[in-house]
Order: sequence, then C-alpha cells, then structure tokens
Amino acid sequence: MNQEELSPHHIELTASEIGALWASYMSESASKPVLLYFSQIVEDSEIKGLLDIALAKCEEHIGTLTGIFHKEKYPLPIGFSERDVKVNAPRLFSDPYILYFIRNLGKAAIAADAMALTMSARKDLREIYTHYLTEAAKVQEMAKEIELSKGLYLRTPNLAKPDKATMVEHQGFLRGWFGDRRTLTATEIAHISMNHTNNALGKALLMGFSQTARTEELRNHFVRGIDIASAIMETLRRLLEECSLPSPRTWDTEVTDSTVAPFSDKLMLFHINSLNSIGLGNIGGSLALAMRRDLSVKYLKMMKDIGSYAEDSANIMIKNNWFERPPQAVNRDYLSKQH
Repeated sequence: MNQEELSPHHIELTASEIGALWASYMSESASKPVLLYFSQIVEDSEIKGLLDIALAKCEEHIGTLTGIFHKEKYPLPIGFSERDVKVNAPRLFSDPYILYFIRNLGKAAIAADAMALTMSARKDLREIYTHYLTEAAKVQEMAKEIELSKGLYLRTPNLAKPDKATMVEHQGFLRGWFGDRRTLTATEIAHISMNHTNNALGKALLMGFSQTARTEELRNHFVRGIDIASAIMETLRRLLEECSLPSPRTWDTEVTDSTVAPFSDKLMLFHINSLNSIGLGNIGGSLALAMRRDLSVKYLKMMKDIGSYAEDSANIMIKNNWFERPPQAVNRDYLSKQH
C-alpha cells in the first residue's frame, strides 16, 4: 500500500505536475486538428492507418487530461479545437511529409512524457506518463517501420571502422579555428544530421504556413523563419561536406502550391513556437556534446537566432490574444498592494 492510499487527504498537484499536465493538454489539443486534416488528405493506406491510431490516442489523452483537470478543480486550458482546422482544404503537404511529421510528433512526445514522468511524484500521474511514453514510442516505431519499408527513412552517414581503439594524444583534438581541424566524431555527426533534418522539417512547415497565413505580418514572420532554418541548414551542410559526408535531404518539394489555409493562424504560430522550443533544446544538447570549439560557437549563434525568433513569435501571439497563460505562482507583491 503506497503513501497516497494511506493518506486521508488529497495530495495536491505540485508545480512540476500541473505544468506537465498543462503542457500535455496544449500539445494534444494542438495536434488533433492537424491529424484530422492529414487524415482527410492522405492517400497511402499504411500512413492512413497510422494516422488513425495517432488520432485515437490523441483523443484518448485529451479525455484523460480533461478528467484530471476537472477532478483537481483546476481551470481547463483553452487550447485548440476543430474550429482551428478546415479538413476540406486542399492538400498542402505530401504523404511522405505527413509520415515524417507523425514520427516527429512521436519523438517530441517521448521527450516531453519522459520529462513529465521524472518530475511527477503522484502515483496516478506516474502511471499516466509511463503509459503515454510507451504509446509515443510505439507510434514513433510504427512510423519508422513504414519509412524504412518505403525507402523514406533518413539514415545518418556511415563511418569507416578503425583498426583498434586509441587515445587522444594532444589538445589539438579540441581545435576548431586555426590549423588542421580534426574530423567530426560520430556523436557530432549524429547531432549535426539531426539538427539539419529537424530544420528541414521546420522549413517545409514554414513554407506551407507562409503560403496560407491570413495576415501579412504572419506571412512575413514565417518567411523570416524559413531564412533562419535555411542558414542553419547551410552551416550544418558545410560541416558534413568538410568531412566528405552527405547532408540529409530537404522537404521543400513536399509542399504543394495551395494558398488555402487548412489551419488557423493561431494554430500555425503555436506549432512554430513549439518547434522553436524543440530546436533550442536539441541544439543545447548538441552544444553540450560538441568537443570542437568552432562547433560550440556555431551552435551558440543558432540558439541566439532561434531564441530571438521565438521571442518575436510569442510577442505576435500576445498581441493577437493567442498566448494562453500557463500555470504560474501567485504574485504576492501585487496582492499586498490591493488593500
């Protein structure tokens, strides 16, 4: 029998727990309209089957999370709904892009659910996030298997096998500015490839959004995002080519010429802001594992550019009354001045 069963008192949610639940609800409610639209336009039967599974899980999660908010007497987030999507809008993205988008959703959910699991103390939440983590891994694996069967999976470059294990003999291993630079390590290659692929995905999404956004301000903002993603991809491509390694593919041709918006401006900007957060996290992890000085500087510049873009995205959301307030601490100074 655990502590919660022995206690006669209800265990209130901690800051980390309500923060995780709020973020989960926002993510699930933002994913559902996109999955509904993709399910309407997809033609490949295997991808359609995966979409149906992902959509069913999404709806199930929204129901579970809604129940928790009601039980805890905590205000349900506004989030997103079917009002934010036009499922009958013309095709904006290809089937291969939809497949990769689903796998990327699975990858993002794995990271978010794992973090929520480690930060939750209550047994019911730990059980929920363990379940969500398993489901996210399953969706990601199913998407990967379909990509592999169709020749769409993006593998990182192969490396020649060394004759034996060796030790680093001098500090030139860290050099990145002058003289002969060492070649990239396997970990550095993996992260460069990952960041290139993620920015290629984001660039294609921005292309579709820039064609269909309703306001000039938002169209220009999405075009600026395309430029940032393109610059990051070019930097990463050059790093791979210096080691005679191929760069991953791009997704530009997987966007149609449709100018009819399937999604609301609010939903599109939310997804771009989510990609900004994921991008900052990924590049931060890459920075921590980079052992060549020039790589660290390049990653820091990318983080600065993405961070500035993310701040401007948030400002646009606030100006348009699209930025939903997350759970936060009570402002005691403000309360004390109300008397």
